[in-house]
Amino acid sequence: MDRRNFIKYGAIFSSGTALASAGISAVGKSRPLEGLTYQQKKTIADHNHLHIPPLLYNPYAKRYRMPTLYIQDTLHEFYPGKQSYATGLSTLQHHCSYLGPTIKVKQGDIVDFSVVNLRSEPVTNHWHGLHIPGRLDGGPHQMIQPGETWNITMPIRQEAATCWYHDHTHHKTGKQVYFGHAGMFIIEDNNSSSLGLPDIYGVNDIPLIIQDKLFNETGQQVYEFERNRVFVGNKFCINGVANPFIYVMPGFVRFRILNASNARPYNLFLNNTKFYVIASDGGFLNHPELVEKILLLPGERVEIIVDFTKFRNDTLEMMAITLPEDPFDPNYITVSIAKLVVSSHKTKEIMLTKSLRASKIQRDKITNKISAVSRSFELTIDDEISKMSINNQEFNMNFINEKVSMGIPEIWEIKSLTGGHNFHIHGCSFLIIELYGEEPENTLKGWKDTVSLPKRVGEINTGEYHTCKVLVIFHHDTYRKECMGNIGSHSDINCHMPYMYHCHVLEHEDKGMMGQFIVYQP
Repeated sequence: MDRRNFIKYGAIFSSGTALASAGISAVGKSRPLEGLTYQQKKTIADHNHLHIPPLLYNPYAKRYRMPTLYIQDTLHEFYPGKQSYATGLSTLQHHCSYLGPTIKVKQGDIVDFSVVNLRSEPVTNHWHGLHIPGRLDGGPHQMIQPGETWNITMPIRQEAATCWYHDHTHHKTGKQVYFGHAGMFIIEDNNSSSLGLPDIYGVNDIPLIIQDKLFNETGQQVYEFERNRVFVGNKFCINGVANPFIYVMPGFVRFRILNASNARPYNLFLNNTKFYVIASDGGFLNHPELVEKILLLPGERVEIIVDFTKFRNDTLEMMAITLPEDPFDPNYITVSIAKLVVSSHKTKEIMLTKSLRASKIQRDKITNKISAVSRSFELTIDDEISKMSINNQEFNMNFINEKVSMGIPEIWEIKSLTGGHNFHIHGCSFLIIELYGEEPENTLKGWKDTVSLPKRVGEINTGEYHTCKVLVIFHHDTYRKECMGNIGSHSDINCHMPYMYHCHVLEHEDKGMMGQFIVYQP
């Protein structure tokens, strides 16, 4: 056994079951605020300590079963002492009153999952960003009825990445995710483990699930929006904590950031320092990119590294340029997302590597193989802003919009006259070839599964097409298990569990801005 891993994870795992969490193992437990000054404690007096979701991780086995996930109605305190209805995903070892545990796996693992629906209505559980067959994807066809259990065996074949999981029930995704049916999903591989990056979960490798909320006077979260609007809240939560502060130690700290909001974009920045972007949705960039801001639309993830060495006993602020409460107000606002308090404790020095990938993404070599657009998708909204569609067709569960050959690269073009969309494709990662007819900036040159139109907060030009071209290739098919012996049947939806493509503004998706496609073996 690797002594370093034994100490770091603080638990022995049996070969078949992950029984303990890495880092912070108990829900609601927080490290004491050691090494902070009186002034720092005064600054965060009206803020709430960031909660770290429990971690499910088996670092030693290759084939194992994760603890069963129970989806249930709960009561959760976004503010101390004020309980709100919520949805949580718990295990027998960890009760989660909001969101679910962070799941961590390794490339090459084969993992058994059981998801039990203890709620009174059907749900689904989509594995967002994972490269898995359609029958495991958890899209709207794969309903888990009340009292039922969804059992799957998931092979992990992709490179290291920060993904997530969430409900994907047709017409109800926005509401279900808003109330808490979501969680982070981390994949590691040999390369990520060898880079020497911050990797102690909850200490210097910290998950940040950002959402906006509306609360009433009793602290209940409220999901309300007028028929013509998307949901936009006026309070900001991280990991289910309103008005949070984040306790960090001086040195390099890695934040895995997920925008799990329904519709709100965040152009994130720190008030006193730049930071490094090291990964996007689908994995590492070729090199760390030093930036002042990073834009995240709903569904997108980014990994950043902040050097807090020179901020010992200081307080910083995570800020964002974002939408106002009224999404039709053209004046974008700057808000505070969280305070970061830096202790005086010394930490082990970490050198940030200049090369992040075992093999670089050779964009020119990849894109030179194919240049013509294979498929085009136009995202449209009617004049009443009530019906959403792609290529003038609202989502229909019984209609296959596209049929795609497995293993063959294609160029997909996404365009919109209205902007304000972020296009997500299930079952793959893609490369952004062009954004508005131009090569994307460096932070967008890695593998992605969600792309934003427009590319900056506030950049919506009425009457002008917002365009994007991405290169996609699918390595898994969508055949149902019972149809695996009849792989030639790529015309019958009854033989497939389709992947989705859709806008990840969840109210847009729920109103019809979604299509489905099958991937077949040619």
